[in-house]
Amino acid sequence: MTAPTPIEEPSPEAVARVRALAERRLSDEEFDAYVNAPMSDEERKEILASFTWFTKRYPTPGGRLAAARKAYARWVKAMP
Repeated sequence: MTAPTPIEEPSPEAVARVRALAERRLSDEEFDAYVNAPMSDEERKEILASFTWFTKRYPTPGGRLAAARKAYARWVKAMP
């Protein structure tokens, strides 16, 4: 078995660009355009496939909540 290839840390510049995009404020018009944009067939298929996988993997509401809590805990732990 081969060892997994380590993931390279992003540059500080890349982190700053992503943070700026994630934290920027949208105008009302930008928000409405984003929310009301039509969904492509490919996007719809991807969402339904993810939903199907998740509900098969976690068939009960309790299992889904536990998975969400674990994911949130990992996310909080990874925050700088």
